[in-house]
Amino acid sequence: MVPLDDLVAGKAFDKLAVGAPEVSSVDIYYNAGHPGVEKPHAHVVLFHDDTARSRLAK
Repeated sequence: MVPLDDLVAGKAFDKLAVGAPEVSSVDIYYNAGHPGVEKPHAHVVLFHDDTARSRLAK
């Protein structure tokens, strides 16, 4: 999750580690806030294979 305040301020998030070297797709979506992360933020989701999206939906 990336705070919107950081994105608006132009903060860069460079060379972030990933759990696997292959990423098949990426979703980025807005979230207005929720328990644990109350401020508005963006979720960045990396999918590592073609079936990962369907497994996450379960």
